[in-house]
Amino acid sequence: MSVPCPECKKALELDQTSSRFYCGTDWCAALGMETPVWRALETSGLAAPNPAGLPRPLHWGLPVPWVAPRAADEVWWRALDARRLADAQNHWLCQGCGFALDDEAWVMATPEGQVLQAALHETCKDMALESCPHLSSDATRATPRLITRNQLFTDGRPVAHAAPSDPHFLHQWELEMTEQHA
Repeated sequence: MSVPCPECKKALELDQTSSRFYCGTDWCAALGMETPVWRALETSGLAAPNPAGLPRPLHWGLPVPWVAPRAADEVWWRALDARRLADAQNHWLCQGCGFALDDEAWVMATPEGQVLQAALHETCKDMALESCPHLSSDATRATPRLITRNQLFTDGRPVAHAAPSDPHFLHQWELEMTEQHA
């Protein structure tokens, strides 16, 4: 799939490491400027609908999370839609299906208490654990934890007292760890 540069209209290149597009055309005003996948797809008109709800749309037989950017024939599994992720964090929405969460929800957290992205319904957590190779690998060491929003911190203060998450500055959630906040 080719995503055109909004300036020169030549195909943007995808940096696999950062999961961002950039223009590599020497004479273009946008040369080297990175664009998140979700924004590049939206700007170019190539973004495919990814509505909230269950069941999730499937791509190659795998459920597409609500926060994953997608085009008609491709899903960027690692390049999350930061705008949707900020909405999930700010409005206590499930990152899997996009619907509102109950008072308690599941997060995937490392042993150090770092939360991976946002919270999930139990069904969406189970779907993610079954489908996502990142979560099922030993690399993350993340395990599911049932929590309330009051147990979440960012920058050492409760999420409820922090500025809203923003697509350009997403919060890194942390669980209240007895030894960290004693």
